[in-house]
Amino acid sequence: MIILSALVLAPRVGRAEEPSVTRSVAVQQTVTKALPYLWSKGEGWIEKRGCVSCHQVPTMLWSLSAAQQRGFEVDSERLRKWQEWSVTPAAFVRPNEREEQDVDQTLASNIDTLNMLLLAADSDQASAPPPNPSAPPPKPSGAMWKNQFTSALIQNQAADGSWRACGQLPAQKRPKQETTQVTVMWTLLALTRQDKSPTDRESALAMTQNDQPLSTEYLAVRLLLSQHVKELDLATLRRDLIDRQNEDGGWGWLSAETSDALATGMAIYALRYTSPPEEIESSVAAADQFLIRTQRDDGSWNVPGTKQKTRDKPTPTSNYWGTGWAVIGLLE
Repeated sequence: MIILSALVLAPRVGRAEEPSVTRSVAVQQTVTKALPYLWSKGEGWIEKRGCVSCHQVPTMLWSLSAAQQRGFEVDSERLRKWQEWSVTPAAFVRPNEREEQDVDQTLASNIDTLNMLLLAADSDQASAPPPNPSAPPPKPSGAMWKNQFTSALIQNQAADGSWRACGQLPAQKRPKQETTQVTVMWTLLALTRQDKSPTDRESALAMTQNDQPLSTEYLAVRLLLSQHVKELDLATLRRDLIDRQNEDGGWGWLSAETSDALATGMAIYALRYTSPPEEIESSVAAADQFLIRTQRDDGSWNVPGTKQKTRDKPTPTSNYWGTGWAVIGLLE
């Protein structure tokens, strides 16, 4: 049992060394096939809804940025336009709500959105290969919006140490407590990657303790967080995540369910980000093959909805999240 009163965040650490091997042709083809779908459905969401949403646009930006960093053909100006638009609080609400918008309340109601946008932007640096002298200069770091977002996260920590999951996430097909725990861990990860700390770090970490988590997402984000929290045993968490891998090579968003691209992408992102290649080689190779094998003709993956009422039915939103995370995981 972890003694929670002694928990402290460790200094920021680098990820494990990446293997010096060429990405497989099959993975390159899979990612290339997914990119038009990520563009069309992501921009389609923006055109129809006019807002960022808690996961849709951040997933678009994270996956396309990862592809760009790995040398795939991505329209830089088009991507930069949406990156700049997405971090404007006005973009968090529908156009007809902007005149009456309370920015502080908007930020407080979009904790998961803030987390994912920070992590997506951080991936530009954290996942980037060595600089190319002939490449164009990197875009500005966006210190102002990052400071605004991290300040909002710190200010909106609840008295019990938690943060409130936003939007429809509390309606997911897992206990509400686990959804809250996942939001808390993503928040801690986003803050830590920005070299920030919450006001009550100890209570936040205490909130995340779960001896019987149901979702792969819980284990994946906890593994990522273990790089920064001394008392979380990275090796044990890695083993726990791999032990939940299905025989087909994938993971289910709920570990007891059939494999899907959303859970599989999250799992292999976490494994690749935190672990030496020799510790995860067979597991991630099997997962890659699962994703390659199950991709649809339009470049997407079918993913059952994460909400209770859509648990057995693929939805456009879950398909999009799954496709974005599949790309992120394949490219990490």
